[in-house]
Parts: sequence; structure tokens; C-alpha cells
Amino acid sequence: MTENIQNSLDNILSKVKSIHGELLKERKNNSDLENEIQQLRASNLEKTNQVFSLETEVETLRSALHLAQNKVVEVPIQVVGKREEEIDELVREIEHCIEQLKQ
Repeated sequence: MTENIQNSLDNILSKVKSIHGELLKERKNNSDLENEIQQLRASNLEKTNQVFSLETEVETLRSALHLAQNKVVEVPIQVVGKREEEIDELVREIEHCIEQLKQ
């Protein structure tokens, strides 16, 4: 009977050591996962900050674009053509005056 008890105790001790080894592995795994979670949270925070920064920059650029669009002055095409005609007329007058001075 004592041998039976000793075998049972040895068996129980073996199972306890096995369970203890598994517990240590799981604790290590849990620690690794917690470290990974912390890294992912930090990375997520950094990405969120980048997104916020980019959204702010986009809004700033949109505002600048809107202001620039409001400052654009459209020049009618007819005015440009008329201006060229006026320049041509002035050139002809200058040439006429030069011809008269030569005479």
C-alpha cells in the first residue's frame, strides 16, 4: 500500500510539474501579447495623430484654395482683342508721325 501511495504521489508531483511548466509558458505568452498590444496601441495613436495632422493640412489647403479662387479675376476675351487693336492703332500713329518727321 505504501508503494501505491508513493506512486500516486509521484504521479501527482509529475502532473503538478507539468502544469507548472505550462503555466510558466502561458505567463510568458501572456506577457508577450501584452507587449504587442502596447506596441499596437502606440502605433495606433501615432497613426491617429498623423491622420489628424493630414486632415488639418487638407482643411488649410482647402481654405487657401477657396481664397485664391475668390481672388481670381476673369478677363473677358473681347477686352484682350480690343487692347491689341488699340496697340496696333498706336503703332500706326507713331509710324505715321515718324514718316512726317522724315519729310
